[in-house]
Amino acid sequence: GWRTVDRDLVEEAAGRLGVDPRLAVALDEKVPALIEEAGLALAAAERPPVPVSALDDRALAEAVRAVIVSLADAGGYVILGRGGQAALREHPDTVHIQLSGDLEDRAARVAESHGVSQTEARARCRRVDEERAAYVRRFYGADIRDPLLYDAILNTSRLGVDGAARVLLEVTRDRLGVPAGEED
Repeated sequence: GWRTVDRDLVEEAAGRLGVDPRLAVALDEKVPALIEEAGLALAAAERPPVPVSALDDRALAEAVRAVIVSLADAGGYVILGRGGQAALREHPDTVHIQLSGDLEDRAARVAESHGVSQTEARARCRRVDEERAAYVRRFYGADIRDPLLYDAILNTSRLGVDGAARVLLEVTRDRLGVPAGEED
């Protein structure tokens, strides 16, 4: 019965700010480089209905944090990324899981799921890793490599995706006191 939220967090945050969701997605989990900010400013100038405040990545990150907290308060959500491990580090009834794995294994999964070369997939993995780390560092002052942010760190290269999913469910059941079978 748990619902998974990912990019919809950003869309909800954009709605709260009155920002075009496309602009918010462009900033999603990124710390924009100066050149990107200039490009976004030019794009906003071409679409007058988008307020200039839409370019404020701190406001967007705060709105995303507020959505994350409200979902955690409501319960029943699996929140993917967006600094949830830092935003909810003191929140009761949460489980923080980090999935890790060998770059080559991760790139192979990305190459297959996105239909790109292994080289492109490897570059995407590195870029996303860097963007996520920078996002959490900038907006939460935390290091995503800090094992104390997580209840468990699961190595998908050793466990496989299915094995990691089984362990994740066990950790979640234990941490939240959910008997087996009740999470389905």
